[in-house]
Amino acid sequence: MIKKLLSASAALAVLAGAPAIAHHSANAEFNTTEQLTITGVLSKVENVNPHSWWYVDVKNPDGKVTAWKLESNSPSGLIRLGLKVKSEVKVGDTISFRISPAWKDHPDGAKMGWMRALTVNGKEYVLTEL
Repeated sequence: MIKKLLSASAALAVLAGAPAIAHHSANAEFNTTEQLTITGVLSKVENVNPHSWWYVDVKNPDGKVTAWKLESNSPSGLIRLGLKVKSEVKVGDTISFRISPAWKDHPDGAKMGWMRALTVNGKEYVLTEL
């Protein structure tokens, strides 16, 4: 009986730890030693767990538009920082982002980045200092 209880406890401990093991490091996907500031028009926000995704169209000096996909904090993490995404941010807004670029682009050709900070209506929200 005790052997079965210990086996069940060990299995439960492994399952409970699975999400932590699966979580990735920012350094694995993003060049955290580099920072860029991009400014563009917000085209979409997926305010979902475990990380929100922000889609931004950035106009280049040559006039072409580059699509960016930016990974960010969870919705509750953004709220804790004081950013109310549903009321303070709207598709079509022009927003500045301080990011770390991804090591490689998204398969659809979009640039990718990890959001370190964003400026909304003149206020900077620092999300991550890596």
